[in-house]
Amino acid sequence: LHLPSYLGSTPGTVKETQELARKELELSGRMDLRKVPGCHVYGGVAPLAAGIAKIPKERILIFNIDSETEEALKDVPSFKVPFEKERPLPLECFDTIVKALVDEGDKTQCVFSSKGEEPSTLGMVAACAVKSVHTINTMRALVEEGITEKDWTEAIIKKTFEEPNPDKPGDTTLTKGEFDIVKALLVKLPEIQVGKILIDKMIDLAGDATGGTHLRRCVSELQAKMDAASGEEQILLKRKLLNSLERYFYLVCFGAYCRQEGTTNFKNSFASWLGERSFIADMVENGIRVWEQMTFFSLSMTLPA
Repeated sequence: LHLPSYLGSTPGTVKETQELARKELELSGRMDLRKVPGCHVYGGVAPLAAGIAKIPKERILIFNIDSETEEALKDVPSFKVPFEKERPLPLECFDTIVKALVDEGDKTQCVFSSKGEEPSTLGMVAACAVKSVHTINTMRALVEEGITEKDWTEAIIKKTFEEPNPDKPGDTTLTKGEFDIVKALLVKLPEIQVGKILIDKMIDLAGDATGGTHLRRCVSELQAKMDAASGEEQILLKRKLLNSLERYFYLVCFGAYCRQEGTTNFKNSFASWLGERSFIADMVENGIRVWEQMTFFSLSMTLPA
């Protein structure tokens, strides 16, 4: 059984995980690609051939966000995931990532190519969530085959994927993603909580370890910047804040989708999953996008009407 390196044979300590992240970050710096620790997921800017040549010689998939596959990599399977610069749109990109990975092994290398760092980090987090569910499925399959012990396996799954990361010094409800609109979603669908925990863990890995944008903490950071700004700058920061909140909200939904639909090997698409919960789109429209036309906005004012 090959487990991601952030697992180990027993639940690891936070210090061990941070040390692993530090070492892998140093390695990724030498490879010219940002790497999420233990997940075989990378991000970079084209041309990618030189960086890809330095990663382990396993199967590689390229996800092009705003570029085309270069000639030197034309034989490498590639997929278009044209995420917008700041928003998680089009949402179909999430399904493209799922379909590309659904039958892949744990060691398949995923490389997200984008001129912008935030869209590639978004794709990296989504890919990590899918890979995490694959790991959970693999571990439980080994229990069914009598290879591993159930209690031991479930303890690892719980520790690694279902318990929130410990608070860091200075953490607040906002830095932990406890925005009003997210809390409202948890009231409507309590089962979303396990998805939030999963996606928060992947966001922490992709943000803290790769030096990229931390897709949860950036929301409250943008609120602080907006509050200190005025005029046109404040308007631009408000738009960026709303976009980052929308992006995090849909990532939480995607984490829940992965945990629920991953058990069936993703027979249901993310688009269908959202369609079955149409109130989610209403929450985005009435709790986030509606504020684009308002002169004031605060993260404490996102409860849908």
